[in-house]
Amino acid sequence: MENSEKPGPLRGVRVLDLGHYIAIPILTRMMADLGAEIIKVEAAPHGDLTRFTPIIKNGYSGGFIQHNRGKLSVCIDLKKPEGAAIVRELARYVDVITENYSPGVLPRYRLGYEDFRKLNQRVIMCSISGFGQDGPLKHRVGNDTVALAMSGLMHLTGEPDGPPVYVGLFIADENAGVHGLAAVCAALYYREKTGIGQYIDLSLLECMFHLHDTAIQFYVMSEGQLNPNRFGSHHYLLAPCGIFKATDGYVVITVLDHQWEIFCTTIGRREWLADPRFATREARVDNRLILAKLLEEWLHTFTTREEPIAILEKARILSAPVLDIAQIINHPVIQERGAMQSIPHPGLGPIAIPKSPFRMSATPAMIRNRAPLLGEHNETILGKYLGYSVAEVAKLTEAGLLTQDPRVAKLRAEGEIE
Repeated sequence: MENSEKPGPLRGVRVLDLGHYIAIPILTRMMADLGAEIIKVEAAPHGDLTRFTPIIKNGYSGGFIQHNRGKLSVCIDLKKPEGAAIVRELARYVDVITENYSPGVLPRYRLGYEDFRKLNQRVIMCSISGFGQDGPLKHRVGNDTVALAMSGLMHLTGEPDGPPVYVGLFIADENAGVHGLAAVCAALYYREKTGIGQYIDLSLLECMFHLHDTAIQFYVMSEGQLNPNRFGSHHYLLAPCGIFKATDGYVVITVLDHQWEIFCTTIGRREWLADPRFATREARVDNRLILAKLLEEWLHTFTTREEPIAILEKARILSAPVLDIAQIINHPVIQERGAMQSIPHPGLGPIAIPKSPFRMSATPAMIRNRAPLLGEHNETILGKYLGYSVAEVAKLTEAGLLTQDPRVAKLRAEGEIE
């Protein structure tokens, strides 16, 4: 594997990952790419329910494969005291614990921060929930959609006279995972200096809310007189700035205020400079839909969108095509910079997955291994850290305390996995 001989910056960090679905798996997948050892504890008998999320091929979920690459899976019945006891014992040997159960669930099984801290004073624990571990909504269930709705982002997305619309990915979950990575790394740095572990409480709602920029300030600085709304395809502060229809697709164009004359000259429309509708930034914003229509007429004088984009690029005007998923995956900027990495997976062959975007010269981020099968590493983890024999693990499996995908034994017998 490329650069496999180079360590990640988190090599030596061990994580006990109690996360599921998306937010925590995003955090720990990046830690895995950065070299940490991730012990993914999945709740028996089904494990992380993302394993059943489409798209599924040959019984494997693409989402699970992407979000859980490079991790080791143990599957334990956390509701049984014996299962929870195993998790507490594992907590003695880790640096970080991550989880995204609803507040109060894990402490019910003596798997909360205070329980772990009694066993491991240096441990860092990160919890991600919908609304945080305290406050008036702590017991309310939350997910990506709820966070988008309540954060204000959904209200700002869509056409002005239309309904709010979804963003095209689980951005609240993804965003919380990235914030979790930053918080965990900061806590690890603090612990290096002081020896003190700590608890990290992140909420999907607050992680989204703090990303707001001008919308918040419009409300705050106007003392509540301005309450921003959806503005559709064309920005409410700058024009032209938005999404425009070209002959063979859509493009985005942003003309900064100081570029207005250069822009008009570049596209052969200097008469716009004398047009009172476009004489100032305020006038252009007020008439942005008229300006957009005129700009689209210019775009349609070309047979492809690449031609006007090339003209604008020469003048350093911000512009780009709106690409679909197939186009961006196969674009040279993704291919030549190695933003995706192909990983062998049993029963599927090579699967291409986006890498973490951290390009570091000495300690590169990379996908270091495939996603695990359910409970694939029960014997490995419990043997390595707790001294369990293969026979003891088999006995616990027979009793229902541990679960393992039956394909593990089959693939090991066939030599496809170790």
